[in-house]
Amino acid sequence: MTKETANRLFQYRKANGYSQEELAAQIGVSRQAISKWERGESSPDTDNLITLAKLYDITIDELINGTDEVHKSTTTGSQSSSEESTNNETADKEDSDKKVSFVNGIHVHDGKDKVDISFSGIHIETKNGESVHIGSRGVEVDGIGEDYIFKRDDSKHLWFHAILPAAVIIAYLIIGFTFDKGWALGWLLIFLIPIIESFIAAVKTKNPSAFAYPVLVVTVYLTVGMFMSIWHPTWIMFLTIPIYYIIADALKPKKDNQN
Repeated sequence: MTKETANRLFQYRKANGYSQEELAAQIGVSRQAISKWERGESSPDTDNLITLAKLYDITIDELINGTDEVHKSTTTGSQSSSEESTNNETADKEDSDKKVSFVNGIHVHDGKDKVDISFSGIHIETKNGESVHIGSRGVEVDGIGEDYIFKRDDSKHLWFHAILPAAVIIAYLIIGFTFDKGWALGWLLIFLIPIIESFIAAVKTKNPSAFAYPVLVVTVYLTVGMFMSIWHPTWIMFLTIPIYYIIADALKPKKDNQN
């Protein structure tokens, strides 16, 4: 897939108000698949292209090769599509009014950036398309034209990857058996694993973007909330995540930016 086509897939998604997760659920693929399409690493198959074209009310040729300005779909379609559009508009209005929701997780939408924390993981998206996703696949930071993904190098220092989680579990057990509410609060130690490993990776590669800053923010937020019962307005710290990666990108060695 060409870079231009990948950019158009991204632009049409944003123009129609979908996050990567929402679009993935809409057409029945994974969020990772959407992310790869928009980075040009893979291409949607014919069925997915047809589905996307119908969703955006355009032709497949316009989706792939079109040169006109990207626009939002105005076709109401079936009743279910109309109802879904109404629901999306209502949800957008509620988000713009409430800005913060604690239903099925923690959700912060300021009309431009989105922060969602739930059992599926932590997901942050900015109005410019940068996104941070923390889940079972690890920590992913995606940007337009660039992609930062924190990965563990399992070919080296395997002993460290084994000892660190073991040490955290032992510490959790000690806290659980020793202190009142230790079982309820001690699990926060688990966040130390990605924080420490990503910090080491960032130092070794001299790339601040490799540091799992979103995990650090979540850890601080939950620690302050659970120990001090201060949940608001500490959620604002989530909005520093895009800022961190903008600064981290600026601090990258020039040779990395040229690759």
